[in-house]
Amino acid sequence: MTDKDALIEKKLQQAVKARAALEDAHKDQITTFSNFAARLAVSCKGQDVALDNQLAKFRQALTKGVSFDDLAPLINNITKALKNQEIVNAENHTKLSVTISEAGKQLQKLKGIPDDTRRKLRYLLDTELPEVNVSYEFLPVFEKLITIYKKVLSSKVGLDGENATTSKPELASELLTLTNEITFEDDVAKEVTDIKTTLSQSAEIDVLLDCSIAIIQIIANSIARERQSAQGFLVSLNQTLEELHASIINTTNSTKHMSEELSGLNKQIETKIKLLNEQTQKATSISDLKELVDGELKLLRQDLVKREQLEQQDKAALLDSFEQINTRIGVLETKVNKYKKRLSEQQFKSLLDGLTKLPNRAAFDDRFNQEFHMFEQHGGDITLVVIDVDYFKSINDQYGHSAGDKTLQVIARALKKAIRKADFIARYGGEEFVLIMSGMPISHAKAPLEKVRNTIKAIPFKFKNKQVQITVSLGATQFKKGDTPLAAFDRADDALYEAKNNGRDRLCIRN
Repeated sequence: MTDKDALIEKKLQQAVKARAALEDAHKDQITTFSNFAARLAVSCKGQDVALDNQLAKFRQALTKGVSFDDLAPLINNITKALKNQEIVNAENHTKLSVTISEAGKQLQKLKGIPDDTRRKLRYLLDTELPEVNVSYEFLPVFEKLITIYKKVLSSKVGLDGENATTSKPELASELLTLTNEITFEDDVAKEVTDIKTTLSQSAEIDVLLDCSIAIIQIIANSIARERQSAQGFLVSLNQTLEELHASIINTTNSTKHMSEELSGLNKQIETKIKLLNEQTQKATSISDLKELVDGELKLLRQDLVKREQLEQQDKAALLDSFEQINTRIGVLETKVNKYKKRLSEQQFKSLLDGLTKLPNRAAFDDRFNQEFHMFEQHGGDITLVVIDVDYFKSINDQYGHSAGDKTLQVIARALKKAIRKADFIARYGGEEFVLIMSGMPISHAKAPLEKVRNTIKAIPFKFKNKQVQITVSLGATQFKKGDTPLAAFDRADDALYEAKNNGRDRLCIRN
């Protein structure tokens, strides 16, 4: 082999390596995009059922590593679903506007409203409400409507000759219960705590009205903030998906075109090398051979230079395209991470136990203290019950922790169904549950608690093809004058240990 042949072969090898490196880089970029797209699809879950289904198909396709031709229709469907979600948001906007307008018109129909209040209401409906463009702008309109409603209500109370300071402890208890069932953000935690304290200390009509309005304002503010956040996220996601879609199509088309050119050029080079070999064999003199080789090598060098230029252009175009895609992905990924963090924090702050979906220890402590405070203020009959699953450790040891988790989930559902709607049940920790029965004297609690015990005992548990009967022990007591929260809980706990020590699967009561 001559030096020129060796040089040609070396350049061909370098070209092959360069192409392989480019293809590897292309695969890495596609893998990065696929991983991000899969995470993005998971993060968007929960906005809409149709959108969830499309995102699920998209994640499955990415997992299988399908070609872009297969992904393209999925991306189109997701884009359509996102646009549909924007339409739904717009419809919700319209419905909210109509609802506020109708509520205001109902107020207008009432007789005896002060002229100044009626003028403010008319201006609100005719001028301020039509100027609302996005959902969060409803909030100040809503707040003004509430203020007007309060004035109207106060006016009506005065007209009807009712005593505005009448105490309604049952309404205070109901409002406090409703407030306890809602999870609020940290930034309003102190305000909500103050409202709960107020409700537990006073049951005057004016106080209840102020607390109701304050809670409504907090909820309305939270809804507006969440809707604005979700809408912004959806719009940003939709825009970025469309941009990514267009970038991928352009990159794919450019790569196909460049591949076709390179393929044609490679065949041309192979043909010339083959022809050169054939002509070399037929050469009859050194001069003819030299002339032939020089001419063909010159043409080969031109082809190789052209090929190298095409590969450089292809590489530069790919790098530029992927840089743009990565920039868009980076911006959106930051937004997704913030959105996921927000959702994660909301889930963390939730007062539900993750396994049983019952209120957790924090929710119980809050509710227990409020119930006790209301008992000190207004009296009443409140029964406290501590419930423990018998021999729970042996279930974990014999059948595994998954069996133990399943047991707790089944028991939690059974407990929730077996108690009254007015009762409060929570998972205190481990295999222990706590029950607060407001308005239930201990003398009347025995029958429903025995029903709870028998309900759990009758559940047909089966582990590893073996039928297992699971029972619970219960300790109950009633709040007494002079009690502290700790004293009341300790008394119920002592009753539970009495039930345990006397053979389990029983109810013990401490007065």
